[in-house]
Amino acid sequence: MNEQNRSRVQGSEDTRSRLRRLPLIATMSIVACVGVVLSLLLSRAPQAASVQAPSPSAGASVTIKLSGVAGSKGMVMAALCDKATFLKRCPYMQTVAASPVINLKFEGIKPGVYAAMLFHDENGNGEFDRSPNGMPLEGYAFSRNARGHYGPPSFEDAAVEVKAGKAALDIDMVY
Repeated sequence: MNEQNRSRVQGSEDTRSRLRRLPLIATMSIVACVGVVLSLLLSRAPQAASVQAPSPSAGASVTIKLSGVAGSKGMVMAALCDKATFLKRCPYMQTVAASPVINLKFEGIKPGVYAAMLFHDENGNGEFDRSPNGMPLEGYAFSRNARGHYGPPSFEDAAVEVKAGKAALDIDMVY
């Protein structure tokens, strides 16, 4: 093989080698970009968490009397949500020790339409536990004692209007 042919073969091998590395380089670039985006998002999270809650005098007061909690084991997690945050992370949340009857008070609530969601976190894992087929394993409740059919109720079924002043809701836990 002469010198010219040898350099041509070596050049094509270098090209093939570079082409084989291209997917790896592209993947590494994508991972680096995702890492940068995540770090930017996470660096902004503490700033969002430091937003001040409304003062009690700035809005309504909502009292919830929850009955039918099975025992005193675990915690009861409660949330007051508007339509945009229903079944998601709600702007008003509380966690209290479980007992058969619980009184919760949300203050500084901006008047509007809300739905209350509650669940009895019996095992203290911070999650609403379900069986493999999706059936609830822990107690739950919604305002207006709304019940869903093969899933949670709609926002409209659980919605209550909160006006300036005081509002009271009586809710029963379901197991």
